[in-house]
Amino acid sequence: MQTKVTFPEAETFIARLRALRDLIERSADANEEATQLSAEVIDALERVELFKMLAPRAVGGMEAHPPQVIDALRTLSYFDGSTGWYCQAAVTGPAVAGAFLGDRAVDEIFFSGQRATCAGQAAPHGKAERVGDGYRISGSFSFGSGTPNASWIVGGYILHEKGVPVLRENGQPIMLIAMAPRSKVEFLGNWNVLGLRGTGSFDFRVLDQVIHRDFAFDAANPEQKRGGPLYGMGFMALPSLCHSSFALGCTYRALDEWAGYARGKKRMPNGTLSETETFQKELALSHARLRSAEAYVRSTFEKLFSSAGCGHIAEDLKLDLRLCASNTLAVGSQITQLALTSGATTALRNGSKIQRCFRDMQAGNAHVMTGEQSFITAGRYLAGIDPVAFPGF
Repeated sequence: MQTKVTFPEAETFIARLRALRDLIERSADANEEATQLSAEVIDALERVELFKMLAPRAVGGMEAHPPQVIDALRTLSYFDGSTGWYCQAAVTGPAVAGAFLGDRAVDEIFFSGQRATCAGQAAPHGKAERVGDGYRISGSFSFGSGTPNASWIVGGYILHEKGVPVLRENGQPIMLIAMAPRSKVEFLGNWNVLGLRGTGSFDFRVLDQVIHRDFAFDAANPEQKRGGPLYGMGFMALPSLCHSSFALGCTYRALDEWAGYARGKKRMPNGTLSETETFQKELALSHARLRSAEAYVRSTFEKLFSSAGCGHIAEDLKLDLRLCASNTLAVGSQITQLALTSGATTALRNGSKIQRCFRDMQAGNAHVMTGEQSFITAGRYLAGIDPVAFPGF
């Protein structure tokens, strides 16, 4: 194993991200047309070691604490929603790989000299079968956020035996999270969407191949092999944390753009939109809702991180983990829609930052992890219908 990379202090790290604002904002329009981030933006993010932020220290990562993660991704998402979303996906992959994969996989992913980047889609759309000391995997996946520059592609695979899914005692199929080398993945190049256009979240097909068992783990029962409480928070904790951070940054940008627009928008018979009491009330309520959502996220992950360090996570915290993320995405979606409506015909024009924030938040809110089903699952738990509603944590 190589020695770990020395990382800057958190404040210096965030300052380096903030220094990229001009580049990221200048590239945002072009990224939408190209449907992926520019090489210049990716190179700048690699220079500040952003993609190592969540990886364990044992593999050269920063192993950042939740407040640092929130601040970093919130900052990037404020500059541009597509950049923030791409980064939240691209930092999660190395974290999962470094914490849960076997030594053989870690050596090849992190210490072989290639770019240690992992991304894809963890939904169980693939098929796996045991073969010797590994698995034969294949499958087709959608919305591969973070994949344009990933060396390793993440996928979710239902384990089969003799063509039939292998079931747990509770009747649920066993799902593996596995990494496939980019050379054995076919990208379909069909990212034609309304929002988050610059992320290049292409559909992809994992070609039939055999991987060593070290490149896969049980999604419902991941064995933490490296790192501290950041990974003990639960398998779903990291994407929930990262999705929340994206929503905060994108929505705060919408609020600032909305306020700026209102100061210059004339309203009859005289004055500006910002001087109307209706606007003032809606802006204040929107800030209150978003700040409350942020407080819920920060409080939840502070408790979760502490509990993981003690080795026990209460069921209520497992609920909060998903609910705080879903709430933040839902609040952001509603606020950006309000800002778009207030902007009337001006916000409809291409180039409107309010419009872009709206489109990016609607796309982010469509994600299955934080969508309607997440609220339904939480509601079943809160109503006492399903006392154990959060498997896989």
